[in-house]
Amino acid sequence: MAATTHQVRQRPALRALALSALLMLVGLVLVLMAELLDRNLLLTVGGLLALVLGAGLFGASWWVARAARMQVVLDEDGYAIQGRDSAQSGRWADVRRVTSASGRLTLFLADGTRVLLAVPRGRRDDFDALGADIARRLDQSRGYRA
Repeated sequence: MAATTHQVRQRPALRALALSALLMLVGLVLVLMAELLDRNLLLTVGGLLALVLGAGLFGASWWVARAARMQVVLDEDGYAIQGRDSAQSGRWADVRRVTSASGRLTLFLADGTRVLLAVPRGRRDDFDALGADIARRLDQSRGYRA
């Protein structure tokens, strides 16, 4: 069986996106009100500040979600998990148990440690494909199925 690669992507925080949209809308309204009131300096500065804060929050939430990607490579011998700041790998022979709950896969290893793979809400297809692939790899390593 050839190696497979799964990309686990994080979605941007919905609250942060909603707050950034609200900030940008308030900023736009304040700038437009300032223009209607003969260039009121206080409204203009407040509106521009709200626009900048909203755009900054949007950019930050997008960057955090993009940086939280993981790549999971599964092959006949084991797994390799590569994140932005960390890498972890192991062999199928060391995996004693696998559990699945609410967007998480947990691999329990022979030495008592755990490997947690979290899939964000709304990405159920990624989670199901990863879980099925891990089950196939474990079955193959144990000799349960050919």
